[in-house]
Amino acid sequence: MNRIAVVREMGSPLHHQIYLVLADGISTGRYAEGEPLPTEEQLTRMFSVSRITVRRAMTSLHDAGLVERGAGRRTVVRPQIGQPMRMPMTSVIENIVSYGAETVAKVVEFGYVQARGFARDRLWDADQKPVQRAVRVRSQDGTPVMHLTSYIPAALGETFTKADLNRIPMFQLLARAGAHICGAEQLVSAVLAEPLVASRLGVKVGAALIDLRSLMIDQQGRAVEYVEMLAVPEHLKLRFNMHPEQFRSSTGVTPAQKRKR
Repeated sequence: MNRIAVVREMGSPLHHQIYLVLADGISTGRYAEGEPLPTEEQLTRMFSVSRITVRRAMTSLHDAGLVERGAGRRTVVRPQIGQPMRMPMTSVIENIVSYGAETVAKVVEFGYVQARGFARDRLWDADQKPVQRAVRVRSQDGTPVMHLTSYIPAALGETFTKADLNRIPMFQLLARAGAHICGAEQLVSAVLAEPLVASRLGVKVGAALIDLRSLMIDQQGRAVEYVEMLAVPEHLKLRFNMHPEQFRSSTGVTPAQKRKR
């Protein structure tokens, strides 16, 4: 089991840093719904802390509604609430192009892993083969503003290298591989910065970040990219185009039509 560094100098108590790391693991699907978390003994070794520190972190997870006691008194992940927004493709592309034009990306991690959680369940071919996992930090005028973790099916990921991703936007690389993005689902929420992300974005551990998850669909209806974006709020601008049909009620009547009655 890999050790994870938590330090007092990072601006947050050790138990809170552990809570953030585990909460991030739950939100990203590293710990799936109903799956038990590591035991207290395993967590003390993983983080090199005392058992009382681990227990305080687990209490925070329970109080936040992220875990519950399962069979054998093991702590398991609770089902998480949240439904994706289905956004117009023009809005998604506008935001992607805007990110690329205003920021510079640097790839900090690149490799292949077994998909877990949401990525395994929804990404094309992810339940059969490893997926490409790439982590990028986007900066604006030298200041880190976004932390991006993308998951791509191996068949597409193998068509480009880490060097390619450092200089070409992902949606262009996917198009080059024959996967043209034509739809997306997005889920927007907020999260607190865990230690590794905080160090890369230059913020304090526990700082509030915007959490934007996107599932990209290609022209064949395949989910070809799942990306988790964590952004510093003051540096992120999202633009969405909303069309009248998106406001239709269950009766099929738009707000404008209701006003005419």
